[in-house]
Amino acid sequence: MRNSIYQRLIRSCTVIFCLLFLVLLIYVLTVYLYPFLIGLFISLLFLPAVNFIENTFGWKRSSAVFLVILTFVLSFSAIITLLVAEIVAGLSYLKKELPNYIHDGIEHIHGWFDTFIIPMYEGVLTFTSQLNPEQKSTVHQSLENILSQLSSQMSTIVQHTLNGLADFLLSLPNTITVFFFALLGAFFITKDWPIMVQWIEYRLPKRLNNLISKVTFQWKQAIIGYVFAQLTLVSMTGIIVLIGLLIIGVEYAMTTALLIALVDLFPYLGTGLIFFPWIIYAFITGNWWLSIGLSILYAIVIIQRQLAEPKVMSKHMGIPPLALLVTLFACYQFLGVLGLLIGPAILIFGQSILKAGVFDEVYSYIKGPNHNS
Repeated sequence: MRNSIYQRLIRSCTVIFCLLFLVLLIYVLTVYLYPFLIGLFISLLFLPAVNFIENTFGWKRSSAVFLVILTFVLSFSAIITLLVAEIVAGLSYLKKELPNYIHDGIEHIHGWFDTFIIPMYEGVLTFTSQLNPEQKSTVHQSLENILSQLSSQMSTIVQHTLNGLADFLLSLPNTITVFFFALLGAFFITKDWPIMVQWIEYRLPKRLNNLISKVTFQWKQAIIGYVFAQLTLVSMTGIIVLIGLLIIGVEYAMTTALLIALVDLFPYLGTGLIFFPWIIYAFITGNWWLSIGLSILYAIVIIQRQLAEPKVMSKHMGIPPLALLVTLFACYQFLGVLGLLIGPAILIFGQSILKAGVFDEVYSYIKGPNHNS
């Protein structure tokens, strides 16, 4: 009996040690060796194509890996080139049309000042002229404080924007270096993947190998479900935006709806990246109906996204909506807006562990083979 307790204690300490080692390994990979962690994820994306080329056409694995990575680099470069070309074309267009837009915008702002701001200011002056000197001083001081706060906020926004642009430009060399090492890591990981898997399987117990296989399978299924959920949400956004733009009467509604649906994939910003500037411009230029219509459409898109996301995610990932909401909110509380991105990853990892029966296996290991006696 006492010997059995000692064995369970030793197994418990072994499990705790393995967990601590895993946490330490993840920390080292994410903080110091993150380019190779990125390379591992890229390699996992390349593996199906490399295995297909190697098994179907009989190529050497190194040649297949080189072809896949070369195709990826050329495709990525082509996309970047197209984006740069579109940005240059857009800047050229703005160079011609922006002065007219600025002139029209200034005219509208000037008319807005003449219509609303100046009469309001004159009304304030008329009101303050009827006050005693102490009340006048209080009102003027309050107005000065408001103007001072507005100017301070504007200067802070400009400063943060310039600092962000400077940080982005300074981070480009480091980003290129990280991308280069990630591609090199992906090349060697993909090329030697069968050898690495064989080496790990040979040194790990069969029971642990089976458990890792179950976790990997569940992890792939959860990721596929997450991708399908995102595609479903983006499709719903595109259809709603297309219908709304057609009702409003916007030209090129199909192209605009497709662009907004693609932008919806961006975290944090989403559809607001297009809707906000569009609504503000329509308001400044005096196109009131377009501004109101876009505002209503944007509100509908936001409400639809918030209502549909938990249901769609839970359906495709097999997670209850309440668990999804609780996890996202907890991650948001601990990590801020970044938690909304990490939350789904935590759910995918946790779901894979639960469905693979990891906790049952660990409990069975700690109990030992003779726990029924």
